[in-house]
Amino acid sequence: MMEEGTSEPVYGRRIAMNSSSYEKMKAALEEIGSDLETETFVPEARWLKLERDIESQSASGGISPEESIDLRQLLDELRLEHDLRMNPGTLGS
Repeated sequence: MMEEGTSEPVYGRRIAMNSSSYEKMKAALEEIGSDLETETFVPEARWLKLERDIESQSASGGISPEESIDLRQLLDELRLEHDLRMNPGTLGS
């Protein structure tokens, strides 16, 4: 979803237009963290979109290599937590 009048994606909550790309993507990941706290299922397409956004911003210089690593690590942690919550029977398999 695009915010009206901009080309910046909106991930379910309003994010200030002057925020950096890093802050916007971090907010999107934190929103997923909130969804996980309420045990909300996160569709695969949403994970893939966030991965592509991180890759795109990293390649274009919109985020630094350190920010890219931070976002990827957070994404991986959230995805693992999501998978464990949605598939509790797979623990220890």
